[in-house]
Amino acid sequence: MIQVEVKAKDADTTKRMAPINLALVLDRSGSMAGAKLEKARQAAAVAIDQLGADDLFSLVVYDDEVEVLIPPQRVKDREDMKRTISGIRDGGSTALYAGVEKGAAQLRKYFDKEKVNRVVLLSDGIANVGPSSPSALAKLGKELRGEGFGVTTVGLGDDYNEDLMTALAEASRANYYYVKDAEKLPGVFRDELGTVKNAVARNVQITITLPDGVKPKAVLGEEDLTFRGQTITIPLAELFGSQTRRFLIACDAPAIDAGEIELADVELSYEDTGTGRPSTEKQAAKIAQTNDASLVEKSIRPDVASSVAITRSRLAKEEAVKLSDAGKSKDAADLLLRQATANAALPAAAQSELLKSDDRELKQKAAELQSTGSLSKGSRKEIQYENYQDKNQKR
Repeated sequence: MIQVEVKAKDADTTKRMAPINLALVLDRSGSMAGAKLEKARQAAAVAIDQLGADDLFSLVVYDDEVEVLIPPQRVKDREDMKRTISGIRDGGSTALYAGVEKGAAQLRKYFDKEKVNRVVLLSDGIANVGPSSPSALAKLGKELRGEGFGVTTVGLGDDYNEDLMTALAEASRANYYYVKDAEKLPGVFRDELGTVKNAVARNVQITITLPDGVKPKAVLGEEDLTFRGQTITIPLAELFGSQTRRFLIACDAPAIDAGEIELADVELSYEDTGTGRPSTEKQAAKIAQTNDASLVEKSIRPDVASSVAITRSRLAKEEAVKLSDAGKSKDAADLLLRQATANAALPAAAQSELLKSDDRELKQKAAELQSTGSLSKGSRKEIQYENYQDKNQKR
C-alpha cells in the first residue's frame, strides 16, 4: 500500500493569494419558507462581507424558475447587494440542476484561470424540476470541473438528497456540508469563503508511475480514479492553505531474495498562486523485503495503517447504506459489526482516536439497523457526510 500525501503550505493571511469569482445559488422553494430562508439570507450577507473589492460576486435564486438577482460584479456597494438579498421570498418547486447551470453561466462571464472560480449551492430539498439523479449532477460537476469551476454544496436539514449533493461536490472537486440546524448556515459560509480565499496552488496534478513488475490494483476508496497501464494522473484543481490530500495505492510487488524495491515514482505539479510560477516536485516510494516477521511488524507506518483502516471503514459504511436502501438491514448491520471487529484486530500501530470514534459509530449504526430495520434520514446523512470528510481528509 503506497500512501501519497500532499500537504499545502500555510497561507499568508496578511495578503490575498488569489481573487475569487463566486456565484451563490440559493434554493428559495416553498420548503425554505421561514427560518431556513432567513438564515440563508444571513449566510449570503456573510459571503459578501468575506469578499474583497477585487472579488466578483453573483447571486442566483431558484424554485421551479431560475432568476439572476445579482449579475456578476465586483464587490463595491455591499449594502445594496444585501438589500437585494433581503428581498428574497420563497416560491414553488426545486429546479436545482438549472440553478447550478445558471450559476456556472455567471462565472463564465468573467472566468479567469488566475481566479478561484466557485459556485456555492444551498438547498434543503430534492431536485424535482429537470435532471435530478446523482449521476446527472455528477456529470454536470465533472463538466464544470473541466472548465475550471468547483461546486460547493450545502445541504440543509434532513430532507435534501445527500447522494446528489455529494456527487456534485466530489465530481467538481469542491466541498460538501451537511447543516442540520439552519442557525449554523452563516458560520458554514464564513468557513467556506475563509478557505477559498486562501488558495496557495492551482492546476495541481499528481502523476504516479509504477515500474514494470509492480502491478497496480486500485486507488483504495476512489472508484473514479483508474490506472492507464502503469500510470495514473490525479487532478486536484486548487490547494488551500494547510490543506492535506491523501491517496492510497494498492499494488502487488514482485518477490525478490533481498534488497530494496522501487514501488512508484510520484510527480507533483502545480502553479504557485503567490508567484504565478509553475513548480514540480518528485519523490520515489521504495520498500525492502524480508522474511523476518518481527521486522515487518516494526516497519508498519502508523499513519499509513490508520489511513487504510479508516478508508476500509468508509467503504463498509458506504456498502451498508446501499444494503439498507435495498431493505437488507440485517446484512447492513452484520457488515458494520464485522468491520468494527476487523478494526479491533488490527496491530497497535493502526489504532488511532479517529478509528476508535469510527468503531463506535459502526456499532451505533448497526444497533439502529437492528432495532428499527433501517437508517433514519439523519443517520444516513451523518454517514454520507463523515464519509465525504474522511475521503477528503477533513476530519
